[in-house]
Amino acid sequence: MLWRVLPHATACVASDKLFLLDIRQDRYFRVPAAASGEMLAWLDRNYAGVVPKAVTDTLLRARIFRQGDPEPTNVLKERVTIPANLVEPDAQSAATGHPIRVAMSVAGMRLSLRAFSLNHILTGIQTRGPLPRRGLGALAEAHAFERARRMVPIARNCLLDSLALERWLARRGMGSQLVFGIAPEPFAAHCWLQTPEAILNDSFDHVSGFTPILAI
Repeated sequence: MLWRVLPHATACVASDKLFLLDIRQDRYFRVPAAASGEMLAWLDRNYAGVVPKAVTDTLLRARIFRQGDPEPTNVLKERVTIPANLVEPDAQSAATGHPIRVAMSVAGMRLSLRAFSLNHILTGIQTRGPLPRRGLGALAEAHAFERARRMVPIARNCLLDSLALERWLARRGMGSQLVFGIAPEPFAAHCWLQTPEAILNDSFDHVSGFTPILAI
């Protein structure tokens, strides 16, 4: 379960600890134990109401909540399911990789990450028209992308590669879900792409160790 408390900020519970992700600051925050109890109680309510002062103060101290932002909310909840089935694309439908095009896609996304904020890039994904996520076409295309990606001399990074693949699929009319997850101790963050049927660019054994905190 994750909560979208502000347009740019989400929350989740991992190992009984409360974490926040602020894509506007591109930062993860662990809510102090002294403040997490009241914030968790507020998040767990089944109705909207006045935001407790302790919650507002916590968000203000972290600069997650600023003047001009909408009021934080506890009603936007989402349950993210990580597909556990081991699915292989149909060999006959597997696309052929294009190393030069994949290299351009990865390099273009690396430039975008340097030129624009993460909030700007993710907002572009959120405001894009919905694309179909079902079927194994996206998995076949992702496998082809990965085969070509191995020949691209750009260091791998889960954010870079997930965003590059997401854009690659979208340009081919295929939707996917971009998921950000955390592991609490020692703290680690990760992101990957998935559809209802399959994880597109990672393995279940790896990503199941992370608690989703944002899904787009």
